Amino acid sequence: MRKILLPLRVLEDESLSPGLLDLLAPTDVLVLGYHRVPDQTPPGAAREQFGDRAQKRLDDVAAALREAGAIVETRMVFTGAVEQTVARTADEVDADAVVHPGAAMQVDDVLVPLVGKPDLAQVAGFVAALVAERDIGVTTFALDDDRTPEDVAAVLADAGVDADHITAADGPGGGPVSAIASVAADYDAIVMGEPEPSLTEWVFGELEDRVATESLGPVFVVRARE
Repeated sequence: MRKILLPLRVLEDESLSPGLLDLLAPTDVLVLGYHRVPDQTPPGAAREQFGDRAQKRLDDVAAALREAGAIVETRMVFTGAVEQTVARTADEVDADAVVHPGAAMQVDDVLVPLVGKPDLAQVAGFVAALVAERDIGVTTFALDDDRTPEDVAAVLADAGVDADHITAADGPGGGPVSAIASVAADYDAIVMGEPEPSLTEWVFGELEDRVATESLGPVFVVRARE
């Protein structure tokens, strides 16, 4: 069973959409509820002020995931170093992927762009587990010169993704983030391998700012392994 880390801004009413709940149903999920505190605010003071409300929200999310069929653990943090906390937690629990929640009422089409030469077999295995026994289309393209779309599609099929559900497409032009953003709205979710820059920069930096705003659904970033 795949281990997924789900960071969630619990005090900003960030919620889980039905499509994401369905995707997470057969997984082991650690929900990391967090509240980013200003530099001048001690985390303990923020926890004392907001802790009860944050914990209730976190418990509600965990209950929804359990009802959907997921195995769920929760943690709550008040910190000014969210990115570092997410990366450290992912290492501690040996998470297979980190998911940016996004929104999707139903997941029918998943985009798998290959960016920054991630471990293709690892990404393919994660995708196969995520869409297993579901009628979900998988579209893939590679944004480097070393892999063709057909190469990526073949590895996905070898990992267990139904070949009839795989579409190999030519990647759009432009830089990685611009290329993904240009087609993101056409898909219900994205799965990608951890590229350069690091996972934390990708999840919380340019990806969130440029791609997640394009009416994007959940984004799963499959972590690199040593």
